[in-house]
Amino acid sequence: MVGGMEHLLDTKRLSELEELTLAPYAVHTRDCLGREHDEPEDPSRTPFQRDWHRITHCRAFRKLEFKTQVFVHGEGGEHGDVVRNRLTHTLECTQIATSIARSLGLNEDLANSVALAHDLGHTPFGHSGELELKELVPAFNHNVHSLRIVRLLELRYPTFPGLNLTRDALEGIEKHETEYDQVGSFEFNPGLMPPLEAQVASVADTIAFKAHDVEDSLVSGVLRVDDFDAAGLRLWTEAFEPLREIASHQVQMAQLSRRLIHLMITDVRAETVQRLKDAGVQSLTQVREFKGNLVGFSGEFAQGMEALGDFLFANFYKNWRIERMTNKGRMILRRLYRAYRENPGILPPDAAKQYQSAGSEEEAAGVLADYLAGMTDRFATEEYLRLFEVGHHV
Repeated sequence: MVGGMEHLLDTKRLSELEELTLAPYAVHTRDCLGREHDEPEDPSRTPFQRDWHRITHCRAFRKLEFKTQVFVHGEGGEHGDVVRNRLTHTLECTQIATSIARSLGLNEDLANSVALAHDLGHTPFGHSGELELKELVPAFNHNVHSLRIVRLLELRYPTFPGLNLTRDALEGIEKHETEYDQVGSFEFNPGLMPPLEAQVASVADTIAFKAHDVEDSLVSGVLRVDDFDAAGLRLWTEAFEPLREIASHQVQMAQLSRRLIHLMITDVRAETVQRLKDAGVQSLTQVREFKGNLVGFSGEFAQGMEALGDFLFANFYKNWRIERMTNKGRMILRRLYRAYRENPGILPPDAAKQYQSAGSEEEAAGVLADYLAGMTDRFATEEYLRLFEVGHHV
């Protein structure tokens, strides 16, 4: 063929290559559950490639840059430009998910899609912001809100709302689960486990935030090496001990995060392979029907992860400096919500129209939850100043 066309990888050829490279229990293009709104297939991309391309171009994804991971945007002090935000966390989670999926012979495009979308529904001001919004609107759940964003709230196409992702990606978003993320509904394949690609994205989320929270706690100065040493954490010792003689603190911290991620990925890969072998899993159907997660940490390693998580919760997330930031965020959301409820006329026109057309108190509260959850830390703070501080322009 002329001009190298024999090497062109169109959708048909990409699907054929999956048969040669993916494990039998992976999600192949031929397994795709389709989209909620009919669209022509792309001639040069698989359905799952299109999913993650759509996610990275949407407004909610761009907003993640100004949403809290641990440090509220603009309040990280002299290290505020290098500690993680919700976007950098998402990118790290996605890289880890893609790496694990590829090494296990899974569909990395699907794992990539779920990882990229898993935090789209997060509120401003991190988990504290979500707790506050749940107190104000008990029905709020950020996994469910992520689904609302990609199915309804994003407006990019003339003939349907949302991003029209595959049902496979939607299921992965819905069933994303960590110690901080709990499934809020079971609309997609109720009673069945999600595919391994979605399970990988959930574990990658845990790996990413545990590793980078250790690094950020030290880089920010909230915690010291001595604090971790005194806790006697096995995972900390295994990761940090070979790094003690590194003179550059910056290099030492980067290597610490790298080693933690390596240790966690290595354990997950080995444990997952063993679980698949013990369960005799040879097909996607068997993955879905298995009662429990096939992707996860080994027993002893999981205990070490839990100990590290408990330490971070007590000493980092609950540190007085972090608590001051997040408490202020909760106060901002609370006052904004009450102001909107008391005087819906101060809402911008689109939100005000939705609020006024709500058919019930619950629906009206949901409109405000959508609006508040869609704010970044920066916008919520500016909105607070506009509404409650003299001298700030509307």
